Amino acid sequence: MAKEDRKDKTVEQIADILGIGNFDTHLFLCTGPDCCTPEEGMAAWQVVKRTVKALNPDLRHSKLYRTKVNCLRMCKGGPIAVSYPQGKWFHSVTEENAASVVEYLQSGATEPHPLEFRAHPLFPHNDARDDPQA
Repeated sequence: MAKEDRKDKTVEQIADILGIGNFDTHLFLCTGPDCCTPEEGMAAWQVVKRTVKALNPDLRHSKLYRTKVNCLRMCKGGPIAVSYPQGKWFHSVTEENAASVVEYLQSGATEPHPLEFRAHPLFPHNDARDDPQA
């Protein structure tokens, strides 16, 4: 859905069209300017968008949502990406290898991706960290 098509829609309608609430993974990609040049970041972003769309032509049924950001505070080795709830951090997510990160996240693979440099998954609200007796 193009941005101009959203003009006459409510927030709830846009969320439904985009599948907000249906995805399992949210990928954030830093597009610079500190960890990489804006040109490098935007080139990687275009690959992320194309790959997500190719794997999930109907966003309402996509399991991966993507968002570009201007800073993930690493400021080195970019473009940097992070996925949640997996908490997987990736360095050097360039135009050449951005598709491999998207494909990896979509696959549900458990072994680390070659560009992964840190992982700290988010936990469900009902896990032991929320239980004072645990």
